[in-house]
Amino acid sequence: MTLMTMRARSGAAATRDRSVVTVLLLMLALVFGPAIGLHVAVNLFGHGPAPDGLAAASGAVEAPRGVRG
Repeated sequence: MTLMTMRARSGAAATRDRSVVTVLLLMLALVFGPAIGLHVAVNLFGHGPAPDGLAAASGAVEAPRGVRG
């Protein structure tokens, strides 16, 4: 027993499907492209020195007294 019969899609439906996929890919690129680009740029060009007033951990950091690790 089959619930639905399979038919070939019409040309108009296939064109709409391609349009939906194109818009979806464009929206994903616009949303995630800048974030990926920033991550790549930071990794390529390095972090550089920390600005004044900003503490940067360089090496092993000791735990404060009384804290068990």
